[in-house]
Amino acid sequence: MSDRRDAAVALGRVLREGAWSNIVLRDGSGRARALLMESLRRLPLIDATIERASGRPTGRIDDALLDLLRIATTELDGRGDRPVAIIVDGAVRDAGSMTRRYRGFANAVLRRVAEQPPSNATPGGRDRGIPTWVYRGLGDHLGPDEFDTFWAALDRPAPVGIRSAVPVSGAEPVSGIPSAWLWSGGRPPDGVAIQDPASVAVVNALDVRPGMTVADIAAAPGGKTSHLVELAGPDGLVVAADVHRRRAATGSRRMPGTHWIVTDGRAPALRAAKFDRVLLDAPCSGLGTLRRRPEIRYRIRPEGVDRLAELQNAMLDQALGLLAPGGRLAYSVCTVLPQETSAVVDGRGGKAPKGLPGRPWGDGWLMSPDRGPTDGMFLWVFDAPGTDGGAE
Repeated sequence: MSDRRDAAVALGRVLREGAWSNIVLRDGSGRARALLMESLRRLPLIDATIERASGRPTGRIDDALLDLLRIATTELDGRGDRPVAIIVDGAVRDAGSMTRRYRGFANAVLRRVAEQPPSNATPGGRDRGIPTWVYRGLGDHLGPDEFDTFWAALDRPAPVGIRSAVPVSGAEPVSGIPSAWLWSGGRPPDGVAIQDPASVAVVNALDVRPGMTVADIAAAPGGKTSHLVELAGPDGLVVAADVHRRRAATGSRRMPGTHWIVTDGRAPALRAAKFDRVLLDAPCSGLGTLRRRPEIRYRIRPEGVDRLAELQNAMLDQALGLLAPGGRLAYSVCTVLPQETSAVVDGRGGKAPKGLPGRPWGDGWLMSPDRGPTDGMFLWVFDAPGTDGGAE
């Protein structure tokens, strides 16, 4: 199949089967992945363009054909110097390969699309599928003008982040986040972990030292776990816990030297007051990863966020009980919603880490792509009585 068809098939799987865009085309071409991601980012605008060009609601267009029209519209919007005819003719052939009756309709619609202003000509987060309740909730914290800047940054493609304790030739260090780098070449070199700088910052905030005991709650797939293992060293102990047996087994295979257990973070099978460091990277809505999974905006629901907030509070209650005297806990979520961030931790006696890109967010700190090269990530640190250091 063509890159266009690959992207269209993947788009259908994301929208109607629940697949994740950052995984569904893992083995596809870079061009197909780019078309898929950009289509998801601008889906409401693209659909409005197709409806104007076709004279019918998108709900009255066959799903497979609609997905192809969406990808082709994305191509036309970003065509640059490419002739319209080449894009339209290629898309019409792809439509005809599905069924011949699609050809004439696809040809007519796409030629009309090419005559319209690009569907990406209208800026602003509210035109890109953001739920009204999300806008209202974040607007209380940011204000409408800052919100539009915030959302626009969250909606751009993400750079490649890598983690390395030593300098990497050709990589750019991320200010304020030791061991975090941005990679702009091809495949990153061997020996580095691909990881967003915000995730590196979360582990850094724990100040793990060699020989420490560490609990990583909700650890799968294990990116932060591997960082904890590096810092604790061979004399340390890192216990990685996750409620999902399959994900824990995958983590154990990837990191055979780590102790993985299957347990519910609301009642973890771990000894209380045992650990020098505890990381709770809690399950969340994931809205802060929008740069990598743009479809999240179409899946998020307020009732789902409320359930997650209940889960996060329950898990944090238990995680705090695992700290040894003088220990430190970090609570993190890759989301930006107040219900899952400040509302969970405010008033519990913790504080925001220092020196990171981002902004204060209640008692914690929010990293975000409008303030630095990171995903949207909330971080809060709690030092148990007897600690000799603050959250640096």
